[in-house]
Amino acid sequence: MKILMIAIDTLRADRLGCYGYNKPNMTPHIDRLAKDGVLFERCIAENNVTQSSFVTMMTGKSPYQHGIVNMKPTTIPSRLTPLSQILQKNGYRTAAVDCNTRITGKNNPWFKRGYQTYIDPAGLGKPHLTVPAHEINRHVLTWLRNHRQEKDWFLFVHYWDPHFPYLPQPSFRRMHVHSPQQLQQAAGLNTVLREPLWSFIRRWSKDINNPQHINELYDATVSQADDAVGQLVSHLKDWRIWEETLVILISDHGESLGEHRIYYDHHGLYDPTIHVPFILSCPAKLPTQRRIPDLVQHADLLPTILAIAGIPIPRHIQPLDGFSMVSTIKGKAKNVRPYAISCEANWQLKRSIRTPHWKLIQSLEPDVYGNPRYELYNLKLDPKETKNLIQRAPKVAKRLHAIMARWIRIKLTRYKRKDPLTQGVKVRLHRQTAAEEEKVKKRLSELGY
Repeated sequence: MKILMIAIDTLRADRLGCYGYNKPNMTPHIDRLAKDGVLFERCIAENNVTQSSFVTMMTGKSPYQHGIVNMKPTTIPSRLTPLSQILQKNGYRTAAVDCNTRITGKNNPWFKRGYQTYIDPAGLGKPHLTVPAHEINRHVLTWLRNHRQEKDWFLFVHYWDPHFPYLPQPSFRRMHVHSPQQLQQAAGLNTVLREPLWSFIRRWSKDINNPQHINELYDATVSQADDAVGQLVSHLKDWRIWEETLVILISDHGESLGEHRIYYDHHGLYDPTIHVPFILSCPAKLPTQRRIPDLVQHADLLPTILAIAGIPIPRHIQPLDGFSMVSTIKGKAKNVRPYAISCEANWQLKRSIRTPHWKLIQSLEPDVYGNPRYELYNLKLDPKETKNLIQRAPKVAKRLHAIMARWIRIKLTRYKRKDPLTQGVKVRLHRQTAAEEEKVKKRLSELGY
């Protein structure tokens, strides 16, 4: 069959109309894609950075098995067989328009494995974060025109638009971004940029001093990526291969836009960062207008794709941590995952367990914002995770912690490895951020706190 996998980097689920965002004219094409297929309402990323998330997606293995938990340049183990290689060995023509290979370094281009054609749309000397989706589509459509009539192909497309520094094209900027004069007065960036990427964000925002303005830039880039998705879908329909093409839309992680004092980055294990969209569409094989509330994770992607394509899971890649969701899609199974486990080891060392109603976050080292070691949220009553109930519901926290600890212990025993979170964080706080934190602590002390 034909498989088009579209990954939109740094796209939080709640910025799509089909996931409840009510801003007009934001994501009509993705919303239509969801209506034409299957939308998973609760897809929770196992990790909050690009490298780890894509290794999980492409292997069906959790970070506790593959060991990649942060953005350190690393050699991804050659024993990890990616989805592209499995499909290629089953007769698929494979291609990618993607920049992920830059992450691992030149000596270990793991993200190129299994692709007969691999195109880095950024080219030489250009930051991949600045390449807009429509420029990526030029490469994508050229490949599709040449191979669209072949029986079996797999094309992986990776858009980066919603990743900071949020650089929408003029038409999308005009559609979603107000002028500084139209915005309400807000705290300046110097008072809110107290997080690990302070210097990076300030460098790209020299002429901006209103966080709301940057939030609108994020929306504009989401809309821009949506338009590019619509362009691809339109061509599939024009070429009369839409019905038979499995289209996957997913994100590696979300983005915090000020929630929990985290600005324009994806650290932390709150829902703005780990709740991501996951949509499947294939009119010839899948139902339409189907919304699934069950928990799913990135590791479920590989076995689900193979199941839809009718390809048995190769023995040499087992065991997997993911589950095929085909039975769930068909209504024959429910709650394959009673909970979802996530972790981070980039700017902070944390892990979490999430059920449909609760989330427990455990910090393994002092939190950079002074948050407590444990945070417990009732997601049903408090979806924005604003009220820590760790003192009010200790029995719930204890039960969730026991489940999470047991799950991790079983995984590490099965895979005969040490906890990958012990690799530590990549970078400590920027020195100016650390200085700002000390000023805040001193001021609070003076006020008697």
